[in-house]
Amino acid sequence: MSGKPAISLRLERDNPCNTSIFDPDGNVFYAVATDFSNPDKPVTHVHDGIGKLVAEWIWRDARSDLLTIRDHPQTPASAWLKKSFIPFRDDVKFQDDAGVEYVWKNNKPGLALQLFGPQSKTQPVARFIRSYKDYQADRENPPVVPSTLLLDQSVEPIRDLIVISFLLLERRRRETETATVNRAQALAIFGQSSTM
Repeated sequence: MSGKPAISLRLERDNPCNTSIFDPDGNVFYAVATDFSNPDKPVTHVHDGIGKLVAEWIWRDARSDLLTIRDHPQTPASAWLKKSFIPFRDDVKFQDDAGVEYVWKNNKPGLALQLFGPQSKTQPVARFIRSYKDYQADRENPPVVPSTLLLDQSVEPIRDLIVISFLLLERRRRETETATVNRAQALAIFGQSSTM
């Protein structure tokens, strides 16, 4: 990230569908809650620290989620978050309200998302750090360091858009990651049973 200090947003729970997102002082910046009352169409709501609705999206399995950001009309999330058409590239682009383009990289299983703006192709303006056990703090009983989204000060004006895009992408990335792990485990079990 650039030389400017980063804004650190900590996820209370390591779950992009149901969590509170705090600043370092413990102030709630966002509340993320998913309503599963209709199991066919769960709806995720994102409210800011004062309770104002920032965005909501209706989950869809086969197609892109239906996204509403603030007062904009509802649209498929893929109309705003555009995936790269280049094979083996997992970049996802979006534009802010001024038409400035940002690119999320590492949108695939096993990697952590990084956002790049027009300022630099090598220095991210936002990046996600997964939760991890801090063995340097205590080898016997390491504390868990919560998941954190770091944002460069330069992108503070579009913080809502970064958080919304991150939450949408991270949910889908985790679904893909879980499916990949499940396939690998099934192959491992199938491979073991066929040799017995």
